Amino acid sequence: MPIAALNEQIVFVRLELSPAEIPGLRERHAKKYPGAAALEQRGAALIRAGVQVVEAREFVEAVVRWGRGQRFVGRLLNQNTAEQIASALQESSALLKIGQAAAAVSRLQQLRYLGQSFASKIARFMNPAVAVILDEVIRGALGYRENRDGYQEFLDDCRASLALLAPHHSQLRVCDVEAAVFAKIQDY
Repeated sequence: MPIAALNEQIVFVRLELSPAEIPGLRERHAKKYPGAAALEQRGAALIRAGVQVVEAREFVEAVVRWGRGQRFVGRLLNQNTAEQIASALQESSALLKIGQAAAAVSRLQQLRYLGQSFASKIARFMNPAVAVILDEVIRGALGYRENRDGYQEFLDDCRASLALLAPHHSQLRVCDVEAAVFAKIQDY
């Protein structure tokens, strides 16, 4: 693990990304996990329509399946009513709209059988310009905690990275930085 000095502190560097590799990593991530653009459109349509009950349940199921959560999607849908799911998405959408992604993820986690990994996936597809996915892969590789503060810290780091990348890649969103980080960790 590389070690660097930053602000008179010793830093253990666990991941290095150059601005030039971000677009390629993002493209490889999109190929490995197809369907993200369609889910983003579906999330936007869900919010525009006011988060209807049936569509909210279907959206959650689609996101969980995209994230390869087939093993527990049945429990999630059976242990939460469609109304509970829609309410959680409505409240999360309002929080995302005002830039409170960590609070939105925490609200989604109040649903039974929905941990941070999949709650953050749902938030990310509801508002990809504001939210990122923080799952066990990123937490394990980079040491973020599995709580609201850990999510906020990772989100802040993605936002800071996005600001540094802006002169080179102005079209990127915060979720694109997260996807590149994930792809780099997974080495594809």
